[in-house]
Amino acid sequence: MTGICENVLKPKDSRAFEVDCTASPVGSFRAGAESLSVTIGQRMRRFGGEEMWDSVTIQCREEGSKLAIRVLVCHPGWDEPLQVACIRSQSRIPGRGGEILQVSLEHLGG
Repeated sequence: MTGICENVLKPKDSRAFEVDCTASPVGSFRAGAESLSVTIGQRMRRFGGEEMWDSVTIQCREEGSKLAIRVLVCHPGWDEPLQVACIRSQSRIPGRGGEILQVSLEHLGG
């Protein structure tokens, strides 16, 4: 049974990351990539008008022998983004053992 599940979940190519995005009502997008950056903006009132503010950025890239996903939060009153989460995994696991995912919720500037 384990072999069947491994084959279903195994990446079909060499991509390190995958994004699946649904943006209602305009459509959806799905792709695999070696690195990935997604920025999410939202409408806000500022300086007597409205503007789009990039509030959250998700950065995905290889860092040495690990794959890392960093979640950054941005605020107009801050000098730089705040990292609120970092999730790491082994990029290529030669064998079994070790920690599957390393999750850090430590807040780090920029």
